[in-house]
Amino acid sequence: MPPDLSTARRILAVQPHYDDNDIAAGGTLAALHDAGAEIHYLTVTDDLVGVLDASLPDAEARARLRAEQEVAGAAIGVAGHYWLDYPDAGDWSQHELRREVVRHVRMLRPDFLFSVDPWLPTEAHGDHLKTGRAVTEAALLHRFPRLATDPEVDADWALGEPHELVGVALYFTAEPNTVWDVSATRERKRRAVGAYAAQFEPAALTGLQALLERAERRCAEGRGFSHGEPLRVLSPGDLHCAVPL
Repeated sequence: MPPDLSTARRILAVQPHYDDNDIAAGGTLAALHDAGAEIHYLTVTDDLVGVLDASLPDAEARARLRAEQEVAGAAIGVAGHYWLDYPDAGDWSQHELRREVVRHVRMLRPDFLFSVDPWLPTEAHGDHLKTGRAVTEAALLHRFPRLATDPEVDADWALGEPHELVGVALYFTAEPNTVWDVSATRERKRRAVGAYAAQFEPAALTGLQALLERAERRCAEGRGFSHGEPLRVLSPGDLHCAVPL
């Protein structure tokens, strides 16, 4: 059985771009917030490539993206936002990101990580592939003290209470093992996704909302609820040499 997401009390959701968490798992994250979990978002890239207005200066575009993300996060119940501002679709290192994810895990001490599934068969976007791989590798390695991040964070973590990362929930996945009931939170997810106007024309945003509605209904078929989100939930032990015996 996959780790039980209902036990989550603090979640770090690591997304390549400013809207990935909400598009793929916003209903689940909102439901977990309502059940008592504290939600934190770590956004990897500056997301500038996707901004539709090419005349907008970078500083203004970043400010607009963050403002939209704050509105979306308020709908979901996000307690804290963190940004790394790596170049969108740019030349940045998976290992550098792994270090940052480990640093945030040690700083925030989540019991679950959320991120993109790096093993989606036809995924071509390097930001998604590197993010998913960095997050899953960080889930394995964060507890090893010789893997250094920030000296101050590492020292506080080493002196603190032992911390257990229970699991990793991967979205945008072709191999879900969990479907989360989002019937009660889907409207909040719609509000969150609707905030992302910098990268979607109105017609495209309407189409995305319709696509999400169909996908959530299809995912929930035969499960006793109306709308669901698919996730691949794994324990850290599933992420290394997990060969069936």
